[in-house]
Amino acid sequence: MAGNPNNASVWAYADVYIGSMDAEIPADGEDFGPDWDAVGLLNGDDGFSETMDVDSSDHFAWGGILVATTRSNFKLTRSFTAFEDNQTIFDLVYAGHDVAFSGDGSYSGDVHVPDLQARFKIAFVTRSGTGSDAQIKRVISKNYAQVEERGDAQESETEISSRAITVAIYPTEEDPETGKSTLFSVYKGPLISGS
Repeated sequence: MAGNPNNASVWAYADVYIGSMDAEIPADGEDFGPDWDAVGLLNGDDGFSETMDVDSSDHFAWGGILVATTRSNFKLTRSFTAFEDNQTIFDLVYAGHDVAFSGDGSYSGDVHVPDLQARFKIAFVTRSGTGSDAQIKRVISKNYAQVEERGDAQESETEISSRAITVAIYPTEEDPETGKSTLFSVYKGPLISGS
């Protein structure tokens, strides 16, 4: 059989962390600092999804012969579904709200029209295994992210409450030496204790 099973992954646990614009990106496998907050319980069936959008234009010569295709306007989005109503989720969905949260699941306050331009850093974390076999994968935005789509909030008598959230990840400015713009840093490897 061709291929390497170590390159295929099924993840048992996952987290999404939101950081301030000046939040320090942790080194490979290290703990997140105090300027990062977890969004809480996630829908594992939905998992994390990543979408790349690119505009393309086909150019034809007389006679209908395709001579070139140009591509531009790259955009990357990542999505997750949250099960909790907490401070971090409200900060994402209703940026600029005046809602106070207690540790027992209750909250109260005013929800305003959200700041649609709010910026933040975001990290997607998956884990599997235990002890010395534990593995972790992280995708952390290098520049910033913004909420692209505030999905429908679902509340019913048969399903746990949930909300789908899609974020757009914005690249860094182009590096003059390499000519590259960076979307995110990624790490897959051993889990460091406490991560």
